Amino acid sequence: MNIQPVEFSILCDYASLSVDGKLNLNGMFEHIMAKEVPVVHPQLFVVTKFILPEGEHNISLSLMQEDKALAKANMEKKVEQKLAPHTHFWNIKNLKIDEFKPLELQILLGGKQVYVKRIPVVKVEEKKK
Repeated sequence: MNIQPVEFSILCDYASLSVDGKLNLNGMFEHIMAKEVPVVHPQLFVVTKFILPEGEHNISLSLMQEDKALAKANMEKKVEQKLAPHTHFWNIKNLKIDEFKPLELQILLGGKQVYVKRIPVVKVEEKKK
């Protein structure tokens, strides 16, 4: 049985975990809309659920636009059981987007790419009155 290390990765305006362990996601989205570029997204969360085997893991998350890294995060995770779920919250503030080109969320585990998600950046036309 081949276990995928990323069960899901979701973009949203805000995310939290309740005291009883429930995942709260507010304002989930799959694309970024803007009237013009450059544009700054004030805050977004990337919430990722990993299923990791026993051992030490180096996890890298990058939000890319073409060959340019707009945001990066790295973490070390030690797993002491056969398979362990881990939900990671990545809070990105003041994300500057310079072009109407798709973003790409890339997740690497031990230097190997295990997940890619494309996020279109869409131009919103103003309605004429």
